[in-house]
Amino acid sequence: MTFFTMVGQAVAGDSQALGMPISGLVGSLGAAGAAVAVTYYFLNFLKDQAEKQSRLFQDFKDYHAESQRKFQDQLDRLTDRQEASQRTFQDHVGRITEGQNGLLRDSVLAMRSVEKTLDASTETIRGIEKTIASLQQSVGTLDVLVRRGSSDPK
Repeated sequence: MTFFTMVGQAVAGDSQALGMPISGLVGSLGAAGAAVAVTYYFLNFLKDQAEKQSRLFQDFKDYHAESQRKFQDQLDRLTDRQEASQRTFQDHVGRITEGQNGLLRDSVLAMRSVEKTLDASTETIRGIEKTIASLQQSVGTLDVLVRRGSSDPK
């Protein structure tokens, strides 16, 4: 068995493959061998920690991506609702404006009709006043004729 194979099995904790306990291996390797074994163990430990950290970072990244996606979905839905609400509001305002414009047109037509009727009524009243004045003059003339006829002794 090579030196590195023994160190690898020792670091892996496989003392049965070595045929001796790890403490015995470290003792038999000497200071330099122990330093190599400890360094090898530490490097393996760092590699495991890096893998754990990588998995943790990936889990966090996946979670964050999912959270970001959900947030974006909510934001998109909210934006869509706001746009729909704005369109509905604009439609309502448009319909109200059209209704008011229609009422205003109808009111203007009605007012013009009322003005024409008022003008015609004014002319009719003036005509009636003239007729009354003529009738009064005729009555006055008839009155004068009746008085003359009654005062004439024929």
